[in-house]
Amino acid sequence: MKLSGFAIGLFSLLLTACAADAPDTYPAKDPDSTGLESSSTTTNATSASSTQDAQSSDAAPTSVPDSSATTTSEQTPGGPLANQPVAPYRGTPADPSVLAAPQLALKIDNAPSAVPQQGIQEADIVFEELVEGGLTRFLAIFQSQVPESVGPIRSGRSSDIPLLMPFDGALFGWSGSNWAFRRLLETVAITDVGLYKNPAQYWRKEDRPAPSNLWARATQLIGEAEDEISPVEPLWPFRESPQKDEAGRKVRGVEVDWGSVQVSFRWVEDKNKWQRFQNGNRHLALNRSGDEVEVAAQNVIIQFTKYLLTNEVDGNGARIPVAELSEGSGTAWILKDGQITEGRWMKPNITVHTQFVDETGKAIAMAPGATWVLLAPRGAATIVEIDD
Repeated sequence: MKLSGFAIGLFSLLLTACAADAPDTYPAKDPDSTGLESSSTTTNATSASSTQDAQSSDAAPTSVPDSSATTTSEQTPGGPLANQPVAPYRGTPADPSVLAAPQLALKIDNAPSAVPQQGIQEADIVFEELVEGGLTRFLAIFQSQVPESVGPIRSGRSSDIPLLMPFDGALFGWSGSNWAFRRLLETVAITDVGLYKNPAQYWRKEDRPAPSNLWARATQLIGEAEDEISPVEPLWPFRESPQKDEAGRKVRGVEVDWGSVQVSFRWVEDKNKWQRFQNGNRHLALNRSGDEVEVAAQNVIIQFTKYLLTNEVDGNGARIPVAELSEGSGTAWILKDGQITEGRWMKPNITVHTQFVDETGKAIAMAPGATWVLLAPRGAATIVEIDD
């Protein structure tokens, strides 16, 4: 999708309009504790589409339902199944039909009342972003596999638009937002399959408190896709052998303090994955049978991101942060195969996916499997070394 410079600037201007849905419960936090920068006015076009230096991070280095689903397709393109097609977002062997399968993006809650979520562990890619109150929310991308049900579904944020736009033609399921966000969504090449457009494909669970009780019939939402879908292109290259990255070093994992939620990933050697923890506990999700399974990924990317506090507030009176993701560059940590590579992220403009490169500028190849991208505030992440 190509846009003129004027159109890109207009998008950046509108990105600042985000609204809070029903309030979450969270402890009061000092905005400075998560590396946020306060803005005296609602973020405008200058801050949302500023120069690369303004967006660059100077922070110094300081789905997969279970193990069987993680390892059954772990052979790489350079292995015995090299002649078979691979899932574009997962890099694992797949049926040829997956190459042109629809893309479904779902906004998933991560408030305390939202855990355990359902279906998130089957996503090919999960973006985690900061929302009000020091909590986080997920934008999960399903393409190679789609669970029957996913939840809890929550509202969109203006930070979602730079993430969604490069997924040209993707379906977007969400629960609501303000009028400005809805109008902006109508102007981009995204198919809105949210609660307002497809109410029959959403329902409220009686065993969950509102607002963390809205579920989506994900496989039904996929049916809203156009009959003819262009082949899906990978976001990044995948490694062609299980050899370790020469630019990386072995680590135990990484920790991120979002403010009201502490997240960590730990490498599990015998399962070839990074296991996710929240607030010191294993992060669990519900599979298709309703059983609890571990949330894990083969790749974890820490994309250090600048956030500004807008004048918009949620139901608790907390100011809403907005991530500057339209364009720019900054520090990134890429964790794969039990190693970490300290590199950079680059996003030339709002219409293209973020690229992750090493110190030489070469694109970093990911391990086959699921990928989590944490849009962490600058200075919020810590590397856990082997000896720690």
